Amino acid sequence: MIKAVNVLKSSKREGRHESVIIKKLAVFFENLGYQAVPHARFNIAWGNILSDVDLLLLKNDEMIAVEVKSSKDHLKRARKQIENIKDYVDYAYVATDYVPRKFPLRNAGLIYVNGNVVILKRPKLLSDNPRLYSLDSLPKKCLCRWAKTQNQRYSQKSKLDLASQIINDSDKVKSKVKEIVTCGLNCDHGCPIWGFEKTQ
Repeated sequence: MIKAVNVLKSSKREGRHESVIIKKLAVFFENLGYQAVPHARFNIAWGNILSDVDLLLLKNDEMIAVEVKSSKDHLKRARKQIENIKDYVDYAYVATDYVPRKFPLRNAGLIYVNGNVVILKRPKLLSDNPRLYSLDSLPKKCLCRWAKTQNQRYSQKSKLDLASQIINDSDKVKSKVKEIVTCGLNCDHGCPIWGFEKTQ
């Protein structure tokens, strides 16, 4: 199960213009029953720029990423950010403090924040089947546990082989991927996904 308390925090410096927008969005979505995690970081093997999410929204098994772009930012950068994380979330929004003339993101929703929070466009469901590349970006230890490899620490299989095995042999791949990317707990002491305990 996805828990907001387990989500890693971003080490990226908070933008002055976006922090005001994020605070308003967090209050808005919390009033709708979501758990809001500002400045979240996914547990993936990419650099911070690609794994950071301005605002992560959690409700039951639903996960929504919100990328915030103030009038000082380039809206086009949101497309690349959403493309990089679409296999890890169900929906994505772009939130701005202005109404753009064109909105080039077909599946993402659009939120206007200026005094009030107004949803201008609802998002569409993103990819339901994660790509091999996205699974290969998960930590190897998680892939080993998922694939039930005997010796998790010294598995002879590559991450790509493990990811291929998982895609071919598993169902509910997206749900498990969401649990892994939101897991910020120390794997050597416990794994909330599989109840793993370190063996001596």
